[in-house]
Amino acid sequence: MSVRWFTILGGLALAIVASGAIAFAAATPTIEKTPVPKAPKPNFSSMNFLMGAWTCSTKSARRPAAYITTSVTTMDPTGYWMVTKSIQKATPWFPYQTAGTDMVTYDSATGRWVDVFTGDQGSYGVTTSPGWSGATIVWTDALFKPGTDVIGETPTTLTKASDTKTTAHSAFREKSSGRWIAVDTVCTKSS
Repeated sequence: MSVRWFTILGGLALAIVASGAIAFAAATPTIEKTPVPKAPKPNFSSMNFLMGAWTCSTKSARRPAAYITTSVTTMDPTGYWMVTKSIQKATPWFPYQTAGTDMVTYDSATGRWVDVFTGDQGSYGVTTSPGWSGATIVWTDALFKPGTDVIGETPTTLTKASDTKTTAHSAFREKSSGRWIAVDTVCTKSS
């Protein structure tokens, strides 16, 4: 091969590399220097009455008696989360004591309250609410999928009866019978 071909091939290779570098430079994103603003802390004033220790009695229409849950609600150190730690006592039909944690915050980007629940024995859930309307707040399950026995559910309506008492109502639909089962809770504040 002559020197002339080496020169032509070398020039062609250089042109390809140069055009790739120009294309890469054009595709490089501009680095923004404006800092991302910090999310505002939630205004928990409508929920401050929930702080403290509570005892709740929950009755499912398909169970012979209510089960009892004790809980303590505090604010986390950041001020972004209201944290409720609960213990549900064992019952004859569910002979295990269980524990869970609810963490509530306000998502200012979507304009809704969010409750993230985790519990021992692998339980979990996420509910959302647009907020209080008078003395009630309605929580809708964001992750519900029909399961082996439950094929539907209603949102949970929590009602503030006073600063020391709340009630809640929801229902779920059994797959086996098709009937709706009411679940009602009464909570009283102990401190």
